[in-house]
Formats: sequence, C-alpha cells, structure tokens
Amino acid sequence: MTEKYIFSDDRKFIYFVVQKVACSSIKTALLPLFDISTNGYETVRKDGTTGLRIHKVFDGSDYQIHKKQLLAGLKGPYEAYFKFAFVRNPWDRLVSCYCEKLGPNGPGMRLPADNDIELYPGMPFAEFVEAVHTIPDSQANVHFQSQYRVICGPGSDRPILVDFVGRFENLKADFDVVAKRIGGSQNLELPHILRSRRRKSRPYTDFYDHRLRDLVRERYQDDIEIFGYSY
Repeated sequence: MTEKYIFSDDRKFIYFVVQKVACSSIKTALLPLFDISTNGYETVRKDGTTGLRIHKVFDGSDYQIHKKQLLAGLKGPYEAYFKFAFVRNPWDRLVSCYCEKLGPNGPGMRLPADNDIELYPGMPFAEFVEAVHTIPDSQANVHFQSQYRVICGPGSDRPILVDFVGRFENLKADFDVVAKRIGGSQNLELPHILRSRRRKSRPYTDFYDHRLRDLVRERYQDDIEIFGYSY
C-alpha cells in the first residue's frame, strides 16, 4: 500500500495523511486552500445529506504525491515547507477501522493478492485483531498500516519527518495550530465529526480483553513507542 501526502506550493505545507485519523475531516477543512473542482465527486449519504468523496477529490488532483516523491524533495523544494501529521492511539484506531470497514454492512477490506487472509464484514473483532497481528505492514491495508510508516523516514532510527504531530485525542485544538500556520486569511474549520454509528459511542476499551490488548501492543510497538501511547 502506498502512503500519500498532500502538498501546497502556494501555502508551502505538506500534510502527511494517516488513514483512520480524521483524514476525511482534515482534507475537507483544507480543501478551500486548493484550486480543485469537486464536480463529479458529490455524493448523497444514506440519511439524505450531501457530501464529497473527498479522498477521490485529492486522488484526482495535482496536489498529491507518494513517499518516494516526498523523500526526493525533502532536501530540495520541500525542505522549508511546514509539514504536519495527526496520529491516534493504536488500540482506538484499530477499533475505528474495524467498526467502519468490517461492521454490519461494511465494505470489507482488501489485501494484496498474495495474501489469502479474508477481512470480511461481520467478522468477530477478536478474529480481526488476530489477523492484523499476523499481517506485516508490507501487506497491510492502509487503514491499519502502522502510522510511523507515513510520518517517519527510512533507517533504523526512524526519524520523524514532520514539524508538528497533532493528536486525534486533541484534534480541534491541534488542528487550530495547523490552521493558524497555513490558513492565512482563510478561516479553516474541521467539519462536524460524528463517531461511527456502528461503534455506538463505545470506548475502545470495551472491545479488548487482555490477550487482544497485548496482540495490538506487539503489532504496533513502534507506533506506541514513537508517539508515546499507552492502553
């Protein structure tokens, strides 16, 4: 799976996109800073409200690059850009991933063709965690790939490449820091964030027993250590 980065040459910033860390809301908030047509990307939700397929909007734009391009430009045009990312507690992020993608009527998740593990809607959470524990990042779906893969550079020391790491747990205040830095006269605001209906506002701790908690700790040890998270 390929990491994605949204950049603005006009505003001199790069957003390191980590899936399942409010990226839809953050992309929507950043959209006014870009000259992008949204024609053809409108959608109507099941509740009748309208929205945008925001990931498709940026996928079809000239403002998105992959990691190879990012790394090539860090000692060149991107060196002075303000770089930011948002991270999330790995246990909570995995619950969000499960509820959104594999809950009842969820879309499921694809893995590379050479991986025969099936991640299917309605699968038990314990089975999902066990599967994720065995799937390395090189074969992981981007929605549960380790967060450091997006944010850190190559090498055993895994240097953090961003200037600011915001946290999902402090999303509004941390996004305000970013907005003041890159927004200029634009008043950037996150859209109203709704917790997944499939989750029903349950805290992530409701989903884990000791065994599953420890499997996640083993799987995401790097994220936990680099970004300072605990259960």
